[in-house]
Amino acid sequence: MTLVVVFIFMGAALVLTLISGEDLVPLDRSGGEAPALLVAGSTTLLPFAEACAVEFNQEERDLAVKVSGGGTGAGIDLLEAGEIDIAMASRKVGEFEMERLGYRLEEHPIALDAVSIVVSRPILDAGITDLSHDQLSAIYSGGISNWKELGGPDRGIVAVSRSPGSGTGEIFSEKVTTPGVSVYVETSEDVERYVAGSDRAIGYLGLNLASDDDLGIVAYEGTVPSAETVRDGSYPLARTLYMYTWGEPDEDERAYLEFVTGEKGQAIAESVGFVPIST
Repeated sequence: MTLVVVFIFMGAALVLTLISGEDLVPLDRSGGEAPALLVAGSTTLLPFAEACAVEFNQEERDLAVKVSGGGTGAGIDLLEAGEIDIAMASRKVGEFEMERLGYRLEEHPIALDAVSIVVSRPILDAGITDLSHDQLSAIYSGGISNWKELGGPDRGIVAVSRSPGSGTGEIFSEKVTTPGVSVYVETSEDVERYVAGSDRAIGYLGLNLASDDDLGIVAYEGTVPSAETVRDGSYPLARTLYMYTWGEPDEDERAYLEFVTGEKGQAIAESVGFVPIST
């Protein structure tokens, strides 16, 4: 009899423990927390994905989308490890990487963007408004180290780059140069803050963050990044932004992806500074 009472008590305690666990999702959706769809990766895409999640979660009561950053590389790694459902990427996953992953990634284009070249406002105001490929490459490789060499003020150049694993940084390395002398920062927001807070810095950002009044967007190869030059392909550093799933998306993943690429999601993309992929 004593053993029976003990087992009943232990069973009740176990039930209470399971119910009170903060990380557990109840099977009964009607009375508890909805299951979560985990999205992570590109910090460039973070504000877009978060804004979509907020609106999606208000409409879809049976599914909660949770979004975090970490960078494109981290997102792909987490997706491969099965720790998230959708990875955000600010560059296309290349053939070598696809091969390494067994061609298991399913690609979903979600918006258009530009890698914008930005300088501190005093540098723009001093007349640095356009940079060629050769000039930008020289700045990031150390061949040009003072703004006076480009007709600007006599100030040393601080070149700001994204840390390894950034999709934006990988595009910059591929299309301009691999940075050699740089200040490395973790997120797009860090680039924005550093360049805006300096009187001599240069960096690269997605179009959505380049509109800060304390920054100066410079033309690259004679073309200023904008929705129009991204859409018509005339800006040399235009790009497509992606979300990736591990194979064909399941029902929950598809629901969120359809929201992101649908009318409401694309309106959000435009409102946060990206170029809608669907018109």
